[in-house]
Amino acid sequence: MSVTTPEFEQHLTEWLARLPNWRRCEWCGGDDGQKRIGPRSKLCDSCKEWRRKERLVLNWQRQNPDLVGKEEGIYYERCIQYALLCREEGHVHSWEGPVTPLNLELELEFLTEQCFGKRDKISGTIIEFSQFSDAQRRLLMYLFERMHKVWLQHNRRNFATDAAVSKYLSGTSGTVGK
Repeated sequence: MSVTTPEFEQHLTEWLARLPNWRRCEWCGGDDGQKRIGPRSKLCDSCKEWRRKERLVLNWQRQNPDLVGKEEGIYYERCIQYALLCREEGHVHSWEGPVTPLNLELELEFLTEQCFGKRDKISGTIIEFSQFSDAQRRLLMYLFERMHKVWLQHNRRNFATDAAVSKYLSGTSGTVGK
């Protein structure tokens, strides 16, 4: 049984219905209130910078095909991987559909594990999350997802470096989008 008022549920449902229409960065998904998106652009300033770097890198790869996949090309591969991670981040919208208490618990476990470590993660919250209405669970998932994206942004450089090094060590060459 959820504890709420019909007025609050109506307001929350309307707010959640407007949420997908907010102006967002096409790549990372950050909304205009969170990240600055220029008047003529569809990307935030950070993603614009990485799009420029990606274009320069792809140009470098076309000019130096013999260095792609070699040690000299690791930096360039990292730039491509970083831009790819930016692009993928904007397509995550787990709050748009129905959100179950299990979905919320899994996201909370992940976030607390990243903050406090594996031993101190918060779990066993399905009963508490089942007390929330559908709209309240969607709002919580939206907030958890924003926190998750901030964590991803802080770790994107490490993920891109790991992907570039593993691609270099595996010996696969080539570019994204080729």
